[in-house]
Amino acid sequence: MYVHSRTLSWLARRGVLQNALTWRRGVYTAGFAMAYTTLLGAVSLARWLDTLVYPEFRRTPIPSPLFVVATPRSGTTYLHHLLSLDHERFVSFKLYQTVAPSILLDRLVDQLHALDQQTDLGLSRLVDAIDQRMFTDWDDIHRVGLRAFEEDENLFIYALASPALYLLFPYIQALPELADLRSFEARALTRLSTDYRESVRRLVYLSGGAHTPLLKTVLLPSRLQVAETAFPDARYVHVVRDPRQAIPSAVSMFHAMWRTHSPEIEANSEATRALARMFVDHYRALGEQRRSLPESRVTTVRYEALMEDPVASVESIYRALGLEMHDAFRERVQAAVRAAGGFKSRHRYGMDQFGLSAADLELALGEYQAEIGD
Repeated sequence: MYVHSRTLSWLARRGVLQNALTWRRGVYTAGFAMAYTTLLGAVSLARWLDTLVYPEFRRTPIPSPLFVVATPRSGTTYLHHLLSLDHERFVSFKLYQTVAPSILLDRLVDQLHALDQQTDLGLSRLVDAIDQRMFTDWDDIHRVGLRAFEEDENLFIYALASPALYLLFPYIQALPELADLRSFEARALTRLSTDYRESVRRLVYLSGGAHTPLLKTVLLPSRLQVAETAFPDARYVHVVRDPRQAIPSAVSMFHAMWRTHSPEIEANSEATRALARMFVDHYRALGEQRRSLPESRVTTVRYEALMEDPVASVESIYRALGLEMHDAFRERVQAAVRAAGGFKSRHRYGMDQFGLSAADLELALGEYQAEIGD
């Protein structure tokens, strides 16, 4: 798998060695480094073996993917969950598949699951324990688990080309290229696009080759060029939430992680303001993309409308994209909405909590003023 050498060099020389590590940040950094190098080596080997054991996968055509995109805290997880219920049409990554994006490893997981079902080895209980230990803190954001549908950000964390790295390395001003990959050299962007396309090809192959990839990511605005290069015919669902609500909520998500390893970073700090500026830029990037694409490739759904009437929002997406919404899928969506009991965020964040103001978000608000209103 491709690794962006400039980011690796920076993290090794400046992010670790030249920045005074507290013991907390040192523990987190050491843990990440050990897990990263172990998994990267294993996955890279497994992906190479994929080409030998399953050479036919390379001939698998990839149907035009459908991306569900927004900035964080905009309802993409909920919408992605509803759309994924159309399992006759779509296939999505599960979290473990983004950690182990290999046909060989996926087949191994299937075999272990079957063995566990037959012999009760306790592997399912072990996975439940891992989920409980590692992902419980994310429940306030959305339910996370190794076997749950998830966005594909781990594919880009392997490449060291993701803003998600700011969760552990809060050096946004010193390492700004992660916020917008257009500053990467052309060769790096090509390699990223190729690796991404081949990971999605593996997913389609594992699904039997006939399903449309349904991909959800809230950090895609940092690498829209990569997605367009990998999938020039992809279609997009933009979820639009008032940035005066979404951006403080997104900043809080990162700051919550920072508090665990860098408690000295205040909520109202230059780091949080730099993060907010990144999300403002991401709003602008999504607006530019929407204007540049033909209507047949992009549609927009308002966050408020999605929360108010999820079924109607899904129906409007299908109409806009020219997709048939069959009765069985509609019934699944209705059942999921009833089971959710009205999806509502339990948190409210003010801009002033992070030293922001309406003026700070003017660029983002300007792009969406007609849709957001006053």
